[in-house]
Amino acid sequence: MRRHLYAATAVLALALTVAGCGGKAEETGTQASPSASADPGAKALKFAQCMRENGVNVPDPEPGKGVMMKFDGSVSQEQVQKAMEACREWAPQGMNGGGGGDPQQEARMRKYAQCMRANGVEAFPDPDGTGIRLDKSVADDPDFKAAEQACAKELQQ
Repeated sequence: MRRHLYAATAVLALALTVAGCGGKAEETGTQASPSASADPGAKALKFAQCMRENGVNVPDPEPGKGVMMKFDGSVSQEQVQKAMEACREWAPQGMNGGGGGDPQQEARMRKYAQCMRANGVEAFPDPDGTGIRLDKSVADDPDFKAAEQACAKELQQ
């Protein structure tokens, strides 16, 4: 089964709060340097803009929530990967090469995954070191949205 990347809102919000933004697809043009702004909110905004410039529809982040990404299959995994490469300098920590290895973040993501399973999304996987990758069927689970809301607190501890 073809896998689609789905980064839960709360997971990305945490990653962006910790590290800034990440990247995606092919696009020519200039991009601001990460050093242009150390503000995680500004980096999250740049990441979302970069993703859109590279053909992946990512809405601007809401203050304090980070970037929300959900890929429903309308964009190929290859296009998402190209966009991630193009926006790599804005990548959240632990996401597609944007830094990583934060043991506290990894622990929070594992707790989040456990909470999602406990709240009815039984096929929800543990993080793999680059984030959480879900098959589309997992993201489409009828219990997903309620579990996501119930478990967001696990990422904020």
